[in-house]
This record gives sequence, C-alpha cells and structure tokens, in this order.
Amino acid sequence: MGFSKEYLHVPDWTPKQDGSGYQEGAIVKHGGNIFVAKFWAGGAPGEDPGWALHDELYDVSAPPGGRTETAKVITYIPTWRGADDLNLLNGEIYKNMTHGILSFLMLSERHLGEFETTSLEAIERFVQNVVSIGHANDTRIMVALGGASDFGFLQFMEEVGKHLSVSENGYSFSDAAAERLLDGLVARVVDFVQSRGLDGVDLDLEGWWGKVGNDQGGRLKSQGPHPAGYALTVFAERLRRSMPDKLVSAAVFATSWYGNNYDPKMVDHLDWVGVMTYDLTGSWNKSPVGPHTSLFKIRDQEAYAAEQQGPWPSGSLDNPIFSTEDSLWYWTNPFFVNWQGPGQQVSRAKLALGVPIYGYDFAYGKAEDSQTGYMSVRYKDILAQFPDAHLSATANIKVPGNTSRPPFISTAGTYHYAHNIYYETPGSAAAKLSFAKSQGMQGVIIWEVTNDAWDEGRSIIKSLYRISGDRKSGGSQYEVGCLTE
Repeated sequence: MGFSKEYLHVPDWTPKQDGSGYQEGAIVKHGGNIFVAKFWAGGAPGEDPGWALHDELYDVSAPPGGRTETAKVITYIPTWRGADDLNLLNGEIYKNMTHGILSFLMLSERHLGEFETTSLEAIERFVQNVVSIGHANDTRIMVALGGASDFGFLQFMEEVGKHLSVSENGYSFSDAAAERLLDGLVARVVDFVQSRGLDGVDLDLEGWWGKVGNDQGGRLKSQGPHPAGYALTVFAERLRRSMPDKLVSAAVFATSWYGNNYDPKMVDHLDWVGVMTYDLTGSWNKSPVGPHTSLFKIRDQEAYAAEQQGPWPSGSLDNPIFSTEDSLWYWTNPFFVNWQGPGQQVSRAKLALGVPIYGYDFAYGKAEDSQTGYMSVRYKDILAQFPDAHLSATANIKVPGNTSRPPFISTAGTYHYAHNIYYETPGSAAAKLSFAKSQGMQGVIIWEVTNDAWDEGRSIIKSLYRISGDRKSGGSQYEVGCLTE
C-alpha cells in the first residue's frame, strides 16, 4: 500500500516532447498511482502496455463516497456440518454479524433449473430456526445458491448463456425456451426466499475448473465474459425485478484467472459483490508456498523461496503469490492490466473483501485428496494445537521437522517443516476490514462461521464485528490496524 509521501521523489508522467519515451525501469506518478516501465513506453500509463501498475496512492485515490463508517460483517453458515460442530441456534453468533448466509442451496445436474435434493434438505433443516433467531438478533438471513461443487448451477447458466445476445442495448434471448428456463428458476428462487422469510439470495457461480479437468480459466478480456457470466447478470437483474425488497448479492473469484468469466455489469443489479480474497495459495498442487490471504501486495517473492516444497512451481513470474490488494486492483483500479487484459473496473462501493477462518498447512497434502493441493486447517483446530496462534504477528506458524513431501511434489528428500501454516488472525482480519472501510467498501464476507473459536480475544468474527461500526457493536472506537497516512 502506498501514500504520496512514500514517493516524494517520483516525477509525474509527462509526454516526452522529443518522442524518446521512458526506458525500462522508469518510475512515474499518474492518476493517483505509481507505474513502472516494463519496457520502453512512449504513451501514458493506462494506454501504453509498456507500463505496469506498481502501487496505488490511497491518500490521493480516495473513495468518491468517502470512508465507510458502518460496515457489513457477512458470514456464511454451512448446513452440512454435524450438529455437534457448532450450535447454529446460539444467539451469540448472530449478535456478531450483520448478515448470515445459509450455504449452499445447489442446482440439480440431471434436472436443469431444479434444486438438488440433498442440499435442499440440509437447508430446510435449519432455515426456519436460523431465520427466527437471526431476526431476533437484528441479523438479516439469506441463502447462497451455488458453491464450489455446484456444477449444476454452472451447467444451467452455460445453457442459458448460449442463447443470449449482447449488444449496446442490453441482453436479449435468441431462444424462447431458454428464457422460460431462466424465468422458471427465478420464480423458484423468489418463492423459496419469500416463503421462508429469508432476506435475499447470494449467487455463488463457481466450478469453472470442471469435473474432469475442463478448466475454463485464463479467459482473455478481449473475449468478453463467459456465456454463463452474461447469464448470471440477466439472472441477477430478473431476481432484483421480481423481489425489489430483498437482497441480491454475489460471490466471485479474486483474480483474473476465473474473474474474467464474470460480467462486470452484474454489479448494477446487486447489493454487494463478495470478492473471495482467500485460497490465493494452497488449494492447488502447483501452488507456491506462502500466505493465502495476505492483505497487501507481496513485492519480495524471493523471501518465500526457501520454504517451497521444491523449486518454485512453474516459475515465480507466472505463478506469483497474490494478495487481497492485487485482487482489489484487478476488480476496481482503472489502470490495472495483465496478460489477460484490463481489469473489471467496478466501483469499490459495491465490494466486500473475503476473510477466511482457516489456513493451509504446506507441510501436507489435502487430507481428502492429497494429489490436488495442500491441507486446509480450520482456525479453531489451529488454536487447539497452538493456543497462542491468535497472537501471531505474521499469521504464520513454522515448526521445524522432517516431513514426507505430498505426493504431487517430485523433489527428493523430506520437507524441513513439521508445520508451515498460513492463516488469518483476529488482528489480520481487523486490519483487512479497516482497510476496506477506508476505501469505501461495504465490509467483509467470512468463510465460515463454524471454523471460529468463540472465546473472547480469540474469535475472528467478534474482532470484526467489534470494529464494524454496526449499531449492535460498541462502535468504531475499538478499531485497530486502520489505514492512516
């Protein structure tokens, strides 16, 4: 993160009158940002591909609407956990959130547009009581449609999107049957929300990697959004029109690899977009070892070279460790550009940042499938093994050891850590919300409530709610880690 005082000696960009341009490595200020010339650049940053965004001057690029004083604390509530995992009828958890989202109501892969039976039954077991106790604690309760394993939702949106035509005048259907199919799902979701007293629906279109390695990531911006992304916009618009008194939101991937599949115009019909700024490392087998949810850009990637499970996977240039700040620039900064093209350029006032209540232990492969990535560890389980983990200034636990490497690592020998865990702490989460508020964002989305430890001083959700500014809290006088000049 940057401020003007940190770049006092950096000149403003001005066109070179002699046409000589700027040589590789030159640094300039322009439009409230700092740019570095990747190679010779003759034009202005944002127009000439020779420039790369290096930093944003947050004291210059102030949010148009000003700082957010009352932030949302939006918490996902899984319905697949065992009854003894957490009492979802405990009023304390609802006192410490502004919105709770029951997860996930999925769509059938066999019957397009119908709810998947197992997920529907799981939601139905909780929805009446959760709505009742949530409303009693002044918390709005929603349902999430989709999720990471809901390939039926993606399949449905792809089918609808194939029959959408996009023009300057908007979106139109080339096939009446596809429009009826979409309207049928709209009616089904509206009925579900209204008949159960819910406050809205959250759209979680994921699954872009496919079931059998049919990865749909890496889409170029010049190709436009994925057909399913266009369909999601139309879906959101029709949901909004059909239930104007309810909330409609969405969760999206944090980086351009999958992010370019979404249509940025969907935000026009949404109350907020939750950017999943987690799993930036760890969840796949070619992930570098390092923070999976760092707030600010990691400029020195070499600092993590010594803790890799082998050579840096695919090379540091094409497989970097990303951060929440990188994701924010992709989704909002008008000067962002990478090999896929420009960013999404949506308003920060529409965004909420992701906070994970879990981490990754890079000494081990995933417990359920050791071939596909590193092992995720719930925050409360980290605390059970390391009772002072919530106090870590680095949000990292390293324990020396001699550990067999995960099956997907070909490097010989053993790993020199028994544990190398990157995770979120109450302090790092609070800093993330403080930053979001300073940038005029709506707040945070949290994955997920049953991972938290609820004792005072160690709960991530409590630490976030305490500084949210919401009327149920003590106000913002407790704020920590806030962004200052």
